[in-house]
Amino acid sequence: MTKQILITVGTTKFEKLIKSLDRENFYHFFDNMKFDKMIIQKGSGEYVPEMYNNIKLENLKVEVHDIINNFENVIKSSEYIISHAGAGIILESLKNKKKVFVAVNDTLMDNHQTELAEALYIDNYIFYIKDTENIVEEVTNTIANINCQNWKPYPDFNLDAIPNVIYDMLSI
Repeated sequence: MTKQILITVGTTKFEKLIKSLDRENFYHFFDNMKFDKMIIQKGSGEYVPEMYNNIKLENLKVEVHDIINNFENVIKSSEYIISHAGAGIILESLKNKKKVFVAVNDTLMDNHQTELAEALYIDNYIFYIKDTENIVEEVTNTIANINCQNWKPYPDFNLDAIPNVIYDMLSI
């Protein structure tokens, strides 16, 4: 079975996150943890991670994509997700019981990602990276000490919740 990690900024541009992770010690950490695959979806950003090309990795293969097809399958196949704080990727990852690291893209208007990230972090559903300058250390330290984290799986989605509310309102 493949051990895989996904890094994604969705279809947007979040150069700060992608650049922060493109470091030798980041790739070596996952290589040493016997991960086979790292998939990086860089979105519409111009920066292309390439540090992994300059180092010797025993296990880890790195793929870089602008956009990924069959994204839900990639999420399902990944053990960890490192992402911007987009609602879609976070909810899809939580639905699939993944451990999610979230960094807020503070260049977006109204900084709505912060509200979502903070709410999910307070309830221990995600790990919120507040400082992308130290993201490699925060991610690797958290994973290395994962048993010490108070990380809990997101509750199963109740797909009947909205229809049931509507039925109750209509007395059906």
